[in-house]
Parts: sequence; structure tokens; C-alpha cells
Amino acid sequence: MYKREICILTTLLLCVFASGVQAQILRGKVTDNEGNPVPGAVLFIREISQGIATDNSGEFQISLKEGNYTCEFSSLGYEKQSVNVTVDKPLQSVTVSLKEKVYELKEIVISPRREDPAYAIMRRAIAMAPYYLHQVKSYESEIYLKGSMKINKMARWIESRVDEVKAIKGSLLLMESHNEVVFTSPDKYEQKVIAVSSSFPKEMIDEDSPMGVATASIYSPTVRGMISPLSPGAFTYYRFVLEGKSAEGDHVINRIRIEPKKKSPMLLSGGRLYIISNSWNVRNLELNSSIMGVNERFTVNYSEVKPSVFLPVAYTIEDSINIGIIGLDAEIKYYSSIKYRKIEINGPPANIPVNENIPVSATDTLTKKTKSKKQLKAEKELEELSSKDNLSNRDAYKLAGLMLEKTEPEESKQKRESLEISGRKSNVQVTVDSLARSRDSVYWSQIRSLPLQIDEVVSYRKKDSLDIKFREIRLADSSDGGSKSWFGKLINGSQVNFSKNYRLRYGGLLNAVPEYNFTDGVWLGQRLVFEGDLSKKHALLVSPSAYWATARKTVNWQIAGVFRYAPSRNGRFAVSGGNSTFDFNRIGGGSRMVNSIFSLVYAENSVKFFQRQYIEASHRIDAANGFFVKANVGYEKRSALENNMSYNFFGKTPSPNLPDGQLTPMPDNTLTGMSVQLEYTPRYRYRIRDNGRKQYVSSKYPTFTLNYEKGIPTDSNRSASFDKAEFSIHQEISFNAFNRLEYLANTGTFLSSKRVYFPDFKHSNSNELFFTTNPLRNSFCMANYRYSTDKSWFQMHLNYTSSYLFIKNLPFLQKYLFEEAVYARTLFIPGTNYSELGYSVGLFKALEAGVFVGFEKGRYDAVGFTLSLPLNF
Repeated sequence: MYKREICILTTLLLCVFASGVQAQILRGKVTDNEGNPVPGAVLFIREISQGIATDNSGEFQISLKEGNYTCEFSSLGYEKQSVNVTVDKPLQSVTVSLKEKVYELKEIVISPRREDPAYAIMRRAIAMAPYYLHQVKSYESEIYLKGSMKINKMARWIESRVDEVKAIKGSLLLMESHNEVVFTSPDKYEQKVIAVSSSFPKEMIDEDSPMGVATASIYSPTVRGMISPLSPGAFTYYRFVLEGKSAEGDHVINRIRIEPKKKSPMLLSGGRLYIISNSWNVRNLELNSSIMGVNERFTVNYSEVKPSVFLPVAYTIEDSINIGIIGLDAEIKYYSSIKYRKIEINGPPANIPVNENIPVSATDTLTKKTKSKKQLKAEKELEELSSKDNLSNRDAYKLAGLMLEKTEPEESKQKRESLEISGRKSNVQVTVDSLARSRDSVYWSQIRSLPLQIDEVVSYRKKDSLDIKFREIRLADSSDGGSKSWFGKLINGSQVNFSKNYRLRYGGLLNAVPEYNFTDGVWLGQRLVFEGDLSKKHALLVSPSAYWATARKTVNWQIAGVFRYAPSRNGRFAVSGGNSTFDFNRIGGGSRMVNSIFSLVYAENSVKFFQRQYIEASHRIDAANGFFVKANVGYEKRSALENNMSYNFFGKTPSPNLPDGQLTPMPDNTLTGMSVQLEYTPRYRYRIRDNGRKQYVSSKYPTFTLNYEKGIPTDSNRSASFDKAEFSIHQEISFNAFNRLEYLANTGTFLSSKRVYFPDFKHSNSNELFFTTNPLRNSFCMANYRYSTDKSWFQMHLNYTSSYLFIKNLPFLQKYLFEEAVYARTLFIPGTNYSELGYSVGLFKALEAGVFVGFEKGRYDAVGFTLSLPLNF
């Protein structure tokens, strides 16, 4: 009857015995002189190149084999202490008391430029950053990760609607993992999850994607998504203060305080760097950030894992989240301890006076005879700058560039210079061991470097009850999900999948009444979209639409078909036809949705319409990277329309359906037309999407566009007959992270104009209403049809956008995310000139509010306010 109990007891004894034979547990606590715990203190065990950090109670634990170990204890603000520990017991304890470090300031001398001496140190550190970024060629490591999350508070209106939030509120959720990580320069990580344990409900996490390893480097231009204080250009964004110096063995450590010049989500909110003199590498760091209610403290402890090679041995991230708008009060913590097994370094580049203790790289085998003149010149310049006693900011940036050129791995250089941007896949490739979720408590006791706190033990005990709650919530949601589903599809539309490759989308009731205007009345109907993936490289889209126009008692219909091919060259062939109403300014006119709203409410019908029966075909293809060719042919019949109703909320009389400057309706006419467009952007970087299609991203060069249109005369005396040519140049130039300039110049002329009808005129991008879905940049805000022309024209747009221009320089506004912009644009046509000056505030092109002043022939014309909500920004 006691067999089962005896077996269990025997198994436990065997596990304890086995663990005692293989490894011992060293536990400890780090305190200050008064016995207070030192959270975040780091223990680095030199013999195994492993670092661990203490928890909030100053405690740590680690599994070690029997033997003698050199344990180095350190913490920011304390003297480093080395302790020899002999591990010869299954469970061993050690307590270490750290002395507060004194940073001497008496030797600091203010430079002749009366700048803080921190700047001279930071110039050296910035210059050396590219070297330390690429110093390590590869390493193998073991990493223990612990992450936790706790929601302390949430707004009642969210909590009452989201049962999952109510279930986890007030509970600590924990995840731990044991990982083997292989790093290969420049930025490849292979993470194998050996063990993972979690108290998160299964529905909240992806079991195939456990916590990732920390990959942020202070030596990169950005760290944690913000501009690094060691990046080229750092002096534009940060101030530096030397708080003192201290000795640590043979090293002199400089403690430098970081202060952002502006409160920006792109900048750290503060922190400290501990930089070693002469070698100019980082010994420790503490960085702070604050973005929209998320306050983060990010600390990294470095240790000398090989002579003159300092690598991170412990990361700690603590996030405090307080977002008032949703009543959220939460905390997130992340901890990482790293044990290095094998490290291979690239070494410093030859002929660079870095540090006498750093070995010269054996990889630089080129002799003066085999090096190019450019390489020899760069090396000479690098040596001269490195040997200067005092570097200027420009010297530091130039030296950093030369150092990058010298030390950057060829693979990284090719990737940086390549036009193709590598895919969005993470540089961390994660695999999970099949036994990762079945490791027992004995295993965890051996690899866990932070003892579990009481609330963490409770978190594991509550896991099963949380899983049950979440299953009940999902079951309840699925039970009434059917009724919600069909009603939502009826209102919002949906997609019907016929197979994996073929689908049909419809717009629902919300899209059944898309428009109201005084010529058509109310539009009633629907638009369907049929999509088919014919193969990996070929796709077809067919989109018919039909709407009943209640005032004209006719059907506005259109059908369009698009065949996509050669995805790497953006091949696209399109055919369309229909009979519907169109804006005279089809390309750059106002939004029809906004026109509908303003017509119905204020009788403001700024968009003017004509009837168009048409059929057309177009073809677009990339002839080369950044260079595309588009050709279009078509035939259309056009006729004028008049207002057929005038209903609006306030009973006002709408203006006639005549564009400004047109005194009589357009006569019926036809157009047999063709057009060719050439567009070229040098060195246009691109990304290949999952479907193989090329997606252009950015270029440092302008975009040049040449367009030619022709109206081909036929037997009819009302057929359009003209030749129109235009040229544009457009570019956006970023001066730094805060300021950019955008310009657009466009000019053209009608080479011949025997018969030109108003739809064929040159119309500028414009909108007269105070609300628009067009962006404020590169469009006129108070000029619509009155400056359209059938002769020649020239227009210029200048837009300067800054995160800190006028009002954003006020300290209490700097924490907000809006930008400011100023605008200057002008249009010349025969007989007149129209210009606008403006100012706006906006949220990164997504929402903008601006005020503009218009001038005609240099004289004041009008002032207006515009609110822009671009639908495709």
C-alpha cells in the first residue's frame, strides 16, 4: 500500500542527489554599508564568463560546479569588489557589502571653449563606437531570461467591456526561459529555447514565440528605438555633463550624465554612461526614456570577458506605464543574465592607435602596395585624427565615419549600401526545444539566476485558475459570436473566400450610400471586388460598381479590371469603362466624401461635376530600378451637368454646377486620347514583399517626372485636339531627426491647343473647404478651378517641417508628439500669379490644422483655416 509513496520519495531523493553531484547552488545577497539591499548589482564570475544581476531584494543565485571562483561584484555608484569563493557544498551562501564609490572632480579642468569636459570624452567615445559595434565576430552563450507584467489599474469602461483585463488585473504574470544563443556579426542571432515556464494564460501568448533576447547596442545609431548618445550627430540632440572620475583597477571610469536638449519620443529622457578613459568603451550604462505615459529604465552591465573586450553580462528593463486616457497603471520588467562560452573578435583595425592593451587585428593583411590610393588616404586621415589631442565635433563625426569604413564587416557594408532592404523578418531566429515546456523544478533550480519572490511563486500557483477563466471567456464570446458576426458583416461588409486563391469583398450597408451631391442626389448601390491569385506571379482584380442617382434617375456604373504580372517590376495592365459623374479636376480635386458632407449641411458644393462615358486601358512597368513607364489610351464622351436638387440642412441655395471662371456650361465633346508618363528616382531603395512585389521605400535623390498627353482629333468638330507636356521634380530632404524640407517644382505647356475642354486643362492640387482629406503639403488651400489653364504654367511648393519650430519650443509642449510646418507656394499662369503662405501643426502627416494667407499678383486675397485628415498619408 506504500509502494506509490516510496517510489515518489525515492525519485525525489535521486533528483536531489543527482543535482548535488552535478552542481551546487550558490546563493547570496548584495548590500550597502548600512545593510540595505542593492538591487541590480552585478556578479561576474570570471572563470565562466557569466554575469547575473540581483533582484529588488539584492539577492541572486547560480548553479556552479565544485571549484574556486573569482566573483566580481559591482553596481552603479559603488566600488567594485572581488571575492574568491570556494564552492564545495550543495547549498552555499555569501553576503557582500559594497562601498559607495566616490567620484573625484578635483582634477577636472574646464577647456578654453568653456565647455564641460564630458564633451572631449564623448567625442572620443563617438569616434570609437563603430569599432566596438563590430569588435566581436561571433560568440556562443547561455542566457537566462525573466519577464513579468502586472496591471494594477484599468479604466472601468474598459474593464467592464474586456473580461480578459478583469481576469488578470492585480495578478503578476511571469515568464522565464533558458536559452542557447549564437551571435554572428553583424546582426544575426540564433536563439534556441531550451526551457520555458510561464504563468501567462495560454490565450495571451504565442507558445512558439517566447521572450526574445536583448539585442540593443549603445554603439548603434539608435538604441531601443531612440537616438543613441554615441551616434554621429549626438551633440545635436544631447548635452553631456561629467559628474566625476573613479579608478577601477587599471581603468579610469568617467561618469557622464546625459541630458536631452528637447523632450522628444526620439530621444532618451536622461541617463548615465560610464566610459573608460583611453579605450573609450562603455563600462556600464543607465538609460531612461518617457514616451506617452511609458517610463522606462534600461540598464546594461558590461564585464571584461576577454582582454580589452567588454560585453554585456546583464540587462535590466523596468517599465512603468501610466496612461490616463484609458486609466492604465501597469508595470513590466525584463531581466537577462548572460554566460559566454566562446568569443571570437575581429580586433581593431591595423594602424589605429586605440589602446596599447588591445591586440592589432591579424585580418588586415593588405600592404601599402595592394591598397588603393583611396584606402591609403583614408588610413592616413584616420591616423591623423586619432592622434589629435583635441577633437572637434566635426572631427569626431568624421573619425566615426572612417572607423566605420575600416571596421564594418563586408556583409554589413553590402547590406547598408544595397538598394534592396532586407525583409521585415527579425534578425533573431528562434527555435523551441520539444522538451522546453516540460522541464521540472530541479532543472529550474539549477539554471535560475534570480530566486523566485513570493508574488512570483503565487503567480505560478494561480496559472491553472487563470487558464480556466480565459477558456470560459472565450467560450462565452463564441456562443454569441454568430449573431454579432452576421450583423457586423451586414453593416461593415465582409469577404467571402471561395478558395485559398479566390475571394469576393463587398462594402456592406455603410458603403451602400457613399455620396450626395446636387447634380446626382443620393447614390444608392454597391461596389464589389473580386480578387484571384492566378499564380505566384500573376493576380487578377475585377471591380464592378452600380449606384442609382436619385435626382437624375439614372445609374452611375463603372467596371475596372487589373492584371498584375512580373511582381519584381510592378507590371500592371488595367482596363476600365463606365458611365458616371466625375470632378473636372479628377487628379487633384477635393474629396467627394467631404463635398457630400458640406453640400448636405452647408450647401457648399466646391466640387463641380460632368458626365463621362468612357473606356480606357493602361499599362505600367518598371523599365529599371526606380524608373517606370506608364502608357494610357482611351475614348470618352463628356457632357455638362446642372444641379437637379438643392436640399441641405439650412435651406441655403447652392452655387451652380459651374467651375470658377467658367461662365457657360461645357459643350458636349469627345476625347480620343493617349498619354505617356516617365518617372525616375535615382538609387531608389526597395523592399520585396511576401508576394514577390517590389515596394519602393526611399531615396536620397529627387524624383523626376515627365508627362505627355495628346488629344487626337477625329472627324467630329467637337473632339478634343491638343498636345500637353509637363515636367516635375520632387524631393524630401531630412537635415536631422527633427527637421526636413520638401520641395516640388512643376512646369508645363500646351504645345498645341486647337480644341481644349475644361476637363483637359491643367488643374493644380487644391481644395476650398476648411476640411479636406488631401495633405496640406504640395496643394493650394484656397484656390480650386479659377487658376486652371490651357496655356503654360509654373508652380513651386516649399514645405519645411520641424518637431521644434515655434510653439513646440515651449517646455510644457515638448513632450507632445505634434509637429509644426511652414509653407510657401506659388503658381504662375499667363496674366496672373497666385501665392500662399501658411503654418500648421500636425501629427506626422496624419492630422493637420493650418492657417493660410493667399495673395494674387502680390496683393492680399484671402485668409483661411484648413483641417486635413489624409486618408492615404
